[in-house]
Amino acid sequence: MTVPTDPSVTDRQPHPFVGGRAAALRALADWRAGTGPGAVLVTGSPGSGRSRLLTGFLMLCEPGFRDRIELAVLDPATVPPEGLPAPQVFGAAGLTASQLLWLVADELVAGADRSEDVHRRLAEAGPMAVPVVIADCDRAGVLPGGGEVARVTTEVLLPLVLAPGVRLLAEVPRAEAERLAKEVPGGHLLVVDLDQDPWRDPAALLLQAEHSLEQPGAAGRLAQVADNALVVRLAAWSARAVPGAPLGLPGGVGDALDLHAERCGTDELTLRRLLAPLALAGPDAALPLELWAPLASAVAGKDLGPVLAAGQQLLLPFVELAGDEQHPEVRIVHPAVADELRERFGGAVREVQRRIATALLATVRGEGPERWRDAVPYVREQLAGHALEGGLLAGLLAEPGFLLHAEQLRLRAAVEELVATGGELPPIARTWLRLAPLFTRQGLRPELRAGLLEHGARQDGVEVPELGVGLPWNTLWTRPLPGVRAVTASVGPDGRSALVAYRPDPGPGAEGIPGLTAFDALTGEQLVVDPDALVRPSEEQRAAVGLALSTGEDYLRVWAVQEGGVTGDPVAVFLSAGPLGGADLTPDGLVLLADATGVSVLRLAAAAA
Repeated sequence: MTVPTDPSVTDRQPHPFVGGRAAALRALADWRAGTGPGAVLVTGSPGSGRSRLLTGFLMLCEPGFRDRIELAVLDPATVPPEGLPAPQVFGAAGLTASQLLWLVADELVAGADRSEDVHRRLAEAGPMAVPVVIADCDRAGVLPGGGEVARVTTEVLLPLVLAPGVRLLAEVPRAEAERLAKEVPGGHLLVVDLDQDPWRDPAALLLQAEHSLEQPGAAGRLAQVADNALVVRLAAWSARAVPGAPLGLPGGVGDALDLHAERCGTDELTLRRLLAPLALAGPDAALPLELWAPLASAVAGKDLGPVLAAGQQLLLPFVELAGDEQHPEVRIVHPAVADELRERFGGAVREVQRRIATALLATVRGEGPERWRDAVPYVREQLAGHALEGGLLAGLLAEPGFLLHAEQLRLRAAVEELVATGGELPPIARTWLRLAPLFTRQGLRPELRAGLLEHGARQDGVEVPELGVGLPWNTLWTRPLPGVRAVTASVGPDGRSALVAYRPDPGPGAEGIPGLTAFDALTGEQLVVDPDALVRPSEEQRAAVGLALSTGEDYLRVWAVQEGGVTGDPVAVFLSAGPLGGADLTPDGLVLLADATGVSVLRLAAAAA
């Protein structure tokens, strides 16, 4: 579909989704056409409509959406040229900077192994500029109140802005836009601040107010007073929630909260306490409806259940429903509302978070580590963030069940934040943190996490606690032995299995055959290496165990072997935080392992059975 350029066509209409922002849309269209600066940052105060503008622009870039819009009535300068492919779009919401970087790297510089390689290859990219859009940078991170947004700017956006092979469009908070503008050569970066001329659009704000309110006079006054589109929306919802009551004119999100509480005949503190569990949770967290009253009551120190049950009018402008009929959930309506509430709690945030975390802990029934397996999913997902801010996280980290069953990405972010602020970790939590990169991989079951935690604890010399799940193996022993390049099973004259490790550089004082070190496979006792005693298992002995190994650089799988070959799924999978130095099987079914720290032996639960 082509856009007419006949100057006689003057009856232009606003973008049907954006409802205005023509100046900003022109700048974005120039960026997509390649005639504008190489990088454009869309910013503005929270609630100014950054996300809505970006969504509306991407509708014009995506052929499937573009065909549904009557382009002939739009300003041609706001429409990207026809025939261009849609830009690659990446959403930062709920992601760490590292996750976002690798998400982008998989598309732009596939094959990079480290963050440094990604940055180097981006800087060396050729002149064919790839259009890249990064949305929702203000919602990056998995914890409330974290510093992930700034890390996204440093680790992701800045390398993309400076990459010669990338044309970047990103939606960012104002502070990050200002920071990037100081780092980027002049003329290469355009900042579109929706609160500043020429990008602000008071006419569109008035149109929104008139469309949202049934009182035209009030709509005009509201558009003059309100900060942005979100404030207009909150005021309109307040009018619908309490029809007939005098309409206040909020100048910001805080005013909208206060005026609505007043219209409902409730004090602002009660409204704030009711919304606290939603506002202080992780970004975009949806709270199960049955948990709302207990958490709000914990914040208030009294039963708010009746107020909540009767508070539909009070809460309507500030929450939205999620989930389904069987599992109803609620979330805060916009991050700016959560930010306002957090600011109002001020120094009391720690105590409020402590109360919320304590109330969530009270829902975890039973004894022992297995109680966390049956905890409400919301508790496993969000407790780490509340406990971190409430000062309770260190105590929870001594519970192996919590370490295994909590949502691993949020838990890792919380533990790293605790360490960064000087917090002390229990020994088992230090092992968990060392292995956290493995645990945040997708699809890792709690049983496998438990097996890796058990093995890691043995390597670290930490007492292995009761883990509450069936382990895929038991680590018989582990020995520090750096530099191992291969391990093999050996069968001695007495029929006992041994682990023989090969190190090209065994170091001073090595005895026996150069480069070889042997250990009893069952006990870990170091053996004198006798060349005549180093007998590898025969093919018949290996076949009799009924198991086979397949290995990669940092993993191994153990398979059951029956007549006809390998069958079914692997009976065990082992993952390593670094390259494996070698692996083998003994005739009695023990797994021999070498990694960067040393050698170890595992007895598989399947083999033992």
